[in-house]
Amino acid sequence: MMDWLTLDIDSLKHPHFLWLLIPAALLLGAEWIVRPQGAAVVSTGEVMARVRGQLNTVFQKMPVILRFLGLVLLIFALARPLTGMRPVIESAEVRDIMLTLDVSGSMTATADVIQGHAFDRLGVTKLAVKDFIANRKVDATDRFGTDRLGLIAYASWAWIQTPLTLDYGLLEYELEGLEIDTLMEPNKHNQTAIGEAVGLSVSNLIKSPAQSKVIVLLTDGNNNAGKIDPLTAAGIAKDYGIRVYTIGAGAPDVRNQRARQNPIDEVTLKKIAEATGGKYYRATNLDSLQEAYREINELETTEIETGKYYEYDEGFFPFAVLGGGVMMVSVLLRRKWFEVLP
Repeated sequence: MMDWLTLDIDSLKHPHFLWLLIPAALLLGAEWIVRPQGAAVVSTGEVMARVRGQLNTVFQKMPVILRFLGLVLLIFALARPLTGMRPVIESAEVRDIMLTLDVSGSMTATADVIQGHAFDRLGVTKLAVKDFIANRKVDATDRFGTDRLGLIAYASWAWIQTPLTLDYGLLEYELEGLEIDTLMEPNKHNQTAIGEAVGLSVSNLIKSPAQSKVIVLLTDGNNNAGKIDPLTAAGIAKDYGIRVYTIGAGAPDVRNQRARQNPIDEVTLKKIAEATGGKYYRATNLDSLQEAYREINELETTEIETGKYYEYDEGFFPFAVLGGGVMMVSVLLRRKWFEVLP
């Protein structure tokens, strides 16, 4: 409720009515200066009969001043003062998305030739993921996004490359630096812990307050490492309402021994996606991989603000009441003590 003493207002619904203050001010000036010829100001009340001496100018003009103040208050009432304004934003669900990438040895297989340069599977994946990140920005020049994105890498085990963040610049930097570490585990270049990758992604997303949680898992092989079965991890994801999109990446490369020894397990990848309400994609080159990520982007579109309006309380009533009251006092003073007689 509006404070009757302070008359605090947050905004005016019809501010154009304030232009009426100009003629009101001109009227005040005219009444202050101009005095009817042949008229005398006398008191018609007993109180003024007891007053000795001539009234000072300001006191004589009291009805005019009060009438002006009353008009000002009534004009403010017409302008519709609003109090207690509070924005109400109708927004869609924000999403937390974990990008989970295979960096096992088989990702060194040639995937595509772009502008005369051969790219391995990891290189092509980086290009497609960069495109995915860029498409989630409101503006291409923005560093920060509206959804939190994270990056998990995995080979014979899984690790968090970048925690969930709104800083897409940091995410792109970490993605660019992601490499296949051939020195870390010399005897495990061809091992892929898909189950652990899904499990680690789930364990990070279940801590999130976001209403929508998504995993986008890319691999070019099958689960042959780790202690967690991929379908068991998918079941946990389903229990927590986390969708998993899976991508089988890379065309067959007979020249790459690691790729031949670790073919894509499409059956398992489809089951993971189906169990969690996601979808499986098969990508054999940059174009098809980018298309897969773009479709996921469209399926997981987030609109932070779908509508915005303000709730408020009407504040015109005190102005109208006070303005009317002041005008009545002005009339009573004029009739009682400052009647102008011809």
